[in-house]
Amino acid sequence: MAIRVLHLITQLSAGGAELWLLSMLREIPRDECAMDFCCKGDKIGELAPEARRLGAEIFHCRLDVAHLSFKRCLDRLFRSRRFDIIHNHLNAFAGFPVWIARRAGIPVITTFHSTHFAPEDARLQRPVIRRLRMLYGHFSSHYAARNSDLVTGVSKAVLERFLSRGDKDSGRFAVTYLGVGVPVLATPEEKQKFRESLGWAGDTPVVLHVGAFKEAKNHYGLISVFEKVLSEDPEACLLMVGDGILRPQIERLVKNKKIERAVRFLGVRNDVPQIMTLSDVFLFPSVHEGLPLAPLEAGAAGLPVVASRIPGMDEAVEDGVTGVLHDVDDDSGMAASVLGFLRGRDLARRFGQNGRARVESNFTTKASADRLLSIYEQCLRVSRGPEDVISTSNQ
Repeated sequence: MAIRVLHLITQLSAGGAELWLLSMLREIPRDECAMDFCCKGDKIGELAPEARRLGAEIFHCRLDVAHLSFKRCLDRLFRSRRFDIIHNHLNAFAGFPVWIARRAGIPVITTFHSTHFAPEDARLQRPVIRRLRMLYGHFSSHYAARNSDLVTGVSKAVLERFLSRGDKDSGRFAVTYLGVGVPVLATPEEKQKFRESLGWAGDTPVVLHVGAFKEAKNHYGLISVFEKVLSEDPEACLLMVGDGILRPQIERLVKNKKIERAVRFLGVRNDVPQIMTLSDVFLFPSVHEGLPLAPLEAGAAGLPVVASRIPGMDEAVEDGVTGVLHDVDDDSGMAASVLGFLRGRDLARRFGQNGRARVESNFTTKASADRLLSIYEQCLRVSRGPEDVISTSNQ
């Protein structure tokens, strides 16, 4: 009989973790592991129809301020359906569902996807509310880390955030790297046609960024870096893929700086891997991440990466081999690295080939699916007794 797993998420939106979960639905046969989703956000998200098409059931239990309706909804769900494992991805809100799952007697895995749990819309919040939410997130996430049957992090940096003395030997903690697809590389003719479709010359140097418009992705820093690139190479252009609460502010910033000619906002796209193969350099100056999938996808697409030197990024990007990492506030250094790749096509090609080979060796969706199934099997053994455990070296 297939293992049945319920993923607890905010919503099925076009984010890195959610897209990875959809890739796991495609990779893992449902008769081997049946994966369903419960969303706690106001909406179930734009990817829900695709998840249903792939065979998953979608449940909606909204998490209100008092948490009472959320508890009642989960209690009903756990009574009406058989789940072998609850896989909790709620990060700052992870503690409460762990408590509910344990009361229901269902093994629970909590996977943390970020090193930082600040509210995504913090720019729009009052300082007091922001501090209260961060305090809640701290206690909630650490409760989940102490009380889940297994705790996984998408990078070593994420896992270290929750490890206390003795935890590495407890058998409850593991790094589980996510994976990405490896697309077919674009031809020179396809690259030319793509640029012309955007109203640019066929040989336009294209810098690409992919990410939700939220504070963590540092779009203000991104524009600052690109301005410096543009001052040295007036023909360069920037593509931004994604959407989010801060997008109107960034669009106004681009307009105020009078660089609209060189910038395109593409919104949410379902052809990101193909767009990556059609670009020249991937720029990703985030202020915090877990294991950022976009730089891995860029590597898989043969793109050199210029990114910020932060925890987790150094596991996605091999500095000096698949990309170049700089301090978050080093806009000039990032711009210089971007220009180095735009002007040195052989250098860019070598870094891109290194990135593609690295993904093929360690970060494919197949490798990620194998790791996920191994974690599920181990969770069931751990929940039945202390003799079967996993080590933090399981990657």
